[in-house]
Amino acid sequence: MRRSVLFVIVALSTVCLCGNAPAQEASDPEKNFERLWKAYDMNYAIFRAKSVDWQALYHVYRPKVTPETTEDELFVIMANMLGHLNDNHVLLMTEDQSRFSCAGYLGEVFGDKGLAAYEEVMQQRPAPGGYFKEPLETRAGDIFGFGWAAEDVGYVHFSKFEGVRQSREAIDEIIRALATAKAIIVDVRRNGGGDDRVGKAIADRFADTKRLYMTTQTRIGLKHDDFAPKKYWYVEPDGPDQFTKPVILLIDRLSISAAENFALAMRVLPHVTLVGDFTSGCFADMYWDTLPNGWKFTVSYKLFLDHRGMCWEGIGVPPDIKQINTEEDTEAGRDGVLELAIALLESGELKPQDERRSITNIRESLSAALKENVERDGVEASIEAYRRAIQTRDETSYYVDYDELRSLGESLIRSGDVDEGIDILELTAGEFPNMPMVFRSLGTAYLRQGKDKLALENYDKALGLNKRRNSMEVGAYIGIVLERTLCAEGFAAMARRYDDLKDRHPREVSESVLNGIGYRLLAAKRYGDAIDVFSLNVENYPEYANGYDSLGEAYMVNGDKKLAIENYEKSLELAPDNENAAERLKKLRGN
Repeated sequence: MRRSVLFVIVALSTVCLCGNAPAQEASDPEKNFERLWKAYDMNYAIFRAKSVDWQALYHVYRPKVTPETTEDELFVIMANMLGHLNDNHVLLMTEDQSRFSCAGYLGEVFGDKGLAAYEEVMQQRPAPGGYFKEPLETRAGDIFGFGWAAEDVGYVHFSKFEGVRQSREAIDEIIRALATAKAIIVDVRRNGGGDDRVGKAIADRFADTKRLYMTTQTRIGLKHDDFAPKKYWYVEPDGPDQFTKPVILLIDRLSISAAENFALAMRVLPHVTLVGDFTSGCFADMYWDTLPNGWKFTVSYKLFLDHRGMCWEGIGVPPDIKQINTEEDTEAGRDGVLELAIALLESGELKPQDERRSITNIRESLSAALKENVERDGVEASIEAYRRAIQTRDETSYYVDYDELRSLGESLIRSGDVDEGIDILELTAGEFPNMPMVFRSLGTAYLRQGKDKLALENYDKALGLNKRRNSMEVGAYIGIVLERTLCAEGFAAMARRYDDLKDRHPREVSESVLNGIGYRLLAAKRYGDAIDVFSLNVENYPEYANGYDSLGEAYMVNGDKKLAIENYEKSLELAPDNENAAERLKKLRGN
């Protein structure tokens, strides 16, 4: 899943702090600088692709920081160092949000105005309403706007990539509504990004055949080029209707993050032409972290390449035909980019592009095939077929997706096929022995079966593999420690351990830690333990509405209707817009 670049900042009032202090005690400015530099050194995924010598930059900027460095001076030093990464997903902000820096193009555009200026621009659709025969219809909570830009030229703009199901429903309806068009203009200007799965789902509605459009890898090791195996992303026909007549995709510098990966998907389709400006130039997923002084920062921890192996980070997806609106155009309400797109389509002279490279060496996902086989042939036969394929096929003809494998195992367990799910998770652990979370999943699965010894063995493997290099790994580490303590010593010991962790690492332990553990216990059908954990959470965070919602769910599945109602009511009292609690209360009360 992806995140939009800037508007997530306000929601991130608590971000995990991770990493160990340097061996030698340092002054606060020095400690914070070292912590920031080390976080990127251990986790940033794009040093090699950008040919950035991070160690050399350390020797340039480290001498500038002394025990006497002021906070203002430190912020400037850090921002200047990060600026060399040329990455819109690299953000730095003070705890009170009074100072903000973006290391890429967006920082140059919005400067110190930051979030406010960004939101003001992104809330408006890029094309003035006068260009359309009728006002645009909207779908999916106003994310999508569509209509007719000319007599037989359809138009659709979407402002972000959010909600796989609702986006599929929206684009399917739009494709049907514009089916008679001789061409469609798809507009992702002023699109802040979001979930790459949504981008793929939309692009699939325009696909003529299966085509590779990008690969992604997660950095997992201490070396700058230590990555997990590649995940291959394909655009392929999907949905009830396909639109394979001429399409123009409008892009510009405010096509950001997931919008850029969507552009990678669309540009491999022969009937699609990209018009406008380069996109923003930030593709990789990022995570948030916190410095000892409370300042927040983000790190891009994945490497995204197009189907040719090109990394466009810091550059942006290039248009096939470049056209930029000037300030005068904007002030006059004129959209020269849209005008050019309409003229190109009405000319009838746009020719299909040669995209043969995107269909060569198509790899099959053996993990996806395994899932299909499980549904048809069962787990045992499917695993045998999987292993036979690994042994007999050319390795360039397939790939194995870690997320798909682990998700399959967990979904089987959730559906009650615990033994089969464990078989899949054991297979996943064998294929990806350095990924700690699969061992955590196995620990929870064995906990569900009451096989505490096997659960502890797998929790210990997960703890041993977790390097605590970043906030995500630290959060997972704490969760595993608490689950293991619950398994080995019981709830009272886990509660004591939780209090200790909360005291020692207040930024690392938030409401979400116990909530996540509680739901893992619910999935394991350890209802009593789940109720204890959720109760501990609301005891520690009495204003956490979602905590009462979770506790209500635990009581509900455990058959305690009265306490379920009490906790859903408390959740609704704290958060009146909690639709889930309101719906559950109706059902529990028989309304």
